[in-house]
Amino acid sequence: MIKRTAILLLFGVVGGLLAWAGINLLFSTFMLYDDEGYVLLTLRDFSRHGALYDQIFTQYGPAFYLIYGALQHLLHFAWTNTTGRWITLVNWSGTTVFCTLLMWRARAAWPFVLFVLVDVFAYLWIMIQEPMHPGSTITLLVAGAAWLGWEMLRAGRMNLFAGLLGVIGALLALIKINVGVFLILSAGFWLLLGTSGLRLPRKQLGLACLGLILPALLMRALLGEPWVLTFAIIAGLAAVSVVLGVTPATQVRPINGPANWCWFVGAGLGVTAIVAGLVLARGTSLGGLWEGVIIAPLKHPGIYAFPVRWRPAVVWVALGAALLLLTATLRPDNRRLALAIAWIRVVTTLLFQIVLLPWFSSSQAAIGLCYGVPLAGLFAWPLRSSPQNAPANQARAWLAILLVFQGLHAYPVAGSQLNWGTFLWVPLMVLGLEEALDVLLEKQTDTARRLRLVVFTVVCSLTFFITQTLVQVARHNHLNNEPLELPGAEHIGMPANYSSAIRVITENARVHGDVLLSLPGAYSLNLWSGVDTPTLANVTHWFSLLTPERQQAVIARLDSSPRSLFIVQHNILASLMETGFHPKGPIMDYVYASYHRAFGIEGYSFWVRNGRSIAPLSTGTLQRTEETKPDAYRLSLTLAARHGDIARIEVRSIIGQPWLVLTLDASNTRTELTPLHLDGSTAGPARPADWPLNLKELDRVDLFFTSSKPKPPPESLEAILLDGEGRHLGTARVLASNGGERPPAPPRHP
Repeated sequence: MIKRTAILLLFGVVGGLLAWAGINLLFSTFMLYDDEGYVLLTLRDFSRHGALYDQIFTQYGPAFYLIYGALQHLLHFAWTNTTGRWITLVNWSGTTVFCTLLMWRARAAWPFVLFVLVDVFAYLWIMIQEPMHPGSTITLLVAGAAWLGWEMLRAGRMNLFAGLLGVIGALLALIKINVGVFLILSAGFWLLLGTSGLRLPRKQLGLACLGLILPALLMRALLGEPWVLTFAIIAGLAAVSVVLGVTPATQVRPINGPANWCWFVGAGLGVTAIVAGLVLARGTSLGGLWEGVIIAPLKHPGIYAFPVRWRPAVVWVALGAALLLLTATLRPDNRRLALAIAWIRVVTTLLFQIVLLPWFSSSQAAIGLCYGVPLAGLFAWPLRSSPQNAPANQARAWLAILLVFQGLHAYPVAGSQLNWGTFLWVPLMVLGLEEALDVLLEKQTDTARRLRLVVFTVVCSLTFFITQTLVQVARHNHLNNEPLELPGAEHIGMPANYSSAIRVITENARVHGDVLLSLPGAYSLNLWSGVDTPTLANVTHWFSLLTPERQQAVIARLDSSPRSLFIVQHNILASLMETGFHPKGPIMDYVYASYHRAFGIEGYSFWVRNGRSIAPLSTGTLQRTEETKPDAYRLSLTLAARHGDIARIEVRSIIGQPWLVLTLDASNTRTELTPLHLDGSTAGPARPADWPLNLKELDRVDLFFTSSKPKPPPESLEAILLDGEGRHLGTARVLASNGGERPPAPPRHP
């Protein structure tokens, strides 16, 4: 009892540390490509307007919007970056808990269960980069299918197993159709292998052939690309292996009659009908639903793809695993084959753990796809076939068949999809390792017991190393990032140079614009500033995903507004261009003909309509004056009215670790105020001003001072405005002496 309590306490402490790390990692990360803004905006717009697909553009299925729309209606929250992070944390944690429960219920040793708890959480660290993306919902549903599906198999409740998989498969298909199809294939293969009345070798041969060609059919649009061809070969061989590897487990609970299939198909069709009915009732047309759920995803590989970087010998590993399993199928009682498979599992697990070491830079998820997926069948193959081992054998087999098909999620974009599609490799690997150790150390000698103790010690050490790493990274990010302090993102941190730049961009958008489009679509700027998008058809890569008709609607709205704005994120744009992806189309042509750049800051540039000028708020310039003193400077800041008097201004460098450069106040600085119009023209003459500075209108504040201290580049400086009691009144960024970043290159046409 004491031991059990201590173990539960240990799990509680580790779980608490993971939750703390997850919160701080989520709230100290904001990615400039801003997929989260796109998802949040479409969720908000759907809750207000309905008409998914017909008016609101989205790449995702209606179930995603209905699920979270219902949650919003129940809890009455707003769609903000903060809300998205809390929902993502719940999904991330839930995915981890489901995998841990499966391990616990499969009676794995507690060090292995604890390792899975920690490593699945670490494997899915990518969640911090795309909060509120459907990926976190997908992993939660897949992990739920893994755990609950196995519970149904273990209990022999095959009707419930089939019905559960029909429901989850349909939900996934109506969130992201390819992922749902992959889960339906996993369940379908399992049911077919377990159906009695058909000769098993024929079923194996038929399903192996089907599994071999399915990846090539899926990837036919890009099959000429070397990385895609490799993917199709590896995935096909992995499917062959998993059919052979899971077959013994599917025979534990044979399926008799059509009842299971009726539950499977009926549950899936029922969910599909309910979701379709609800979204049609919210204003979506039948044609729009068909286009959004079925047709548009089929076009995606031809629009944008991001390749897998395959590791050495992956095809040979996949081929070797398939041949070894074919041999094991033909000679199931061969002791040497069982020992060989056991050793392969041990060595594979050992090599995989090297990925976790700090001096080895490879990605867990990349290794999981390159080697875990091809070897899944070997980890599923039962090394011991006694009845007491049947539940664990079923667990590994079910995890393996899910993993192999979910691994296809990395096509055609192998970004976060690598992690979302292969995280089940972790529990499969650990369960496979435990069975291998039981086989290799089945003689209860002193040496075997010592070796088992060594393995447990290594696993526990690795568990605490991963936990410590997550906590350290989270703590570092929390301490070194600065909050954005924007509506709905008050406590989300970024490096100081980016957080201040984004505040400047947002303030100028709020004051100077009534319509805002960004390149690529960074819709968090719209949420923070409260400035509308041109239409309800919003997506990150609008230049390639919106139809010409929808692009013309965007142009018409921009053209009708003299105060429309265009904001470019050059770092992300440059990354796209480096991969050969050059934004072009009607909107790009219109923008280059109709807008010019007003100012640039930290990789962003702020564009306004031709013939219009603006006062760039909360920005400034630093220049030497023409006075005789060599160390005389003028810092000019463009500031809106403040709620409080400015008693001093601290100038700090914010590249890397922020540090104070100098302090300007009544003791060392002479000031002048020049009232300005919003277009930047002067509204009156310059006048001397005394400290503290009282700003009741838009002013250019000129600060004259001398300083012999060496100064960082102007674009690395931020001015912090403080009142007499040290309260924060705002900030302003000093722009580069050349006016800021380069404008984007003009669109390239074929």
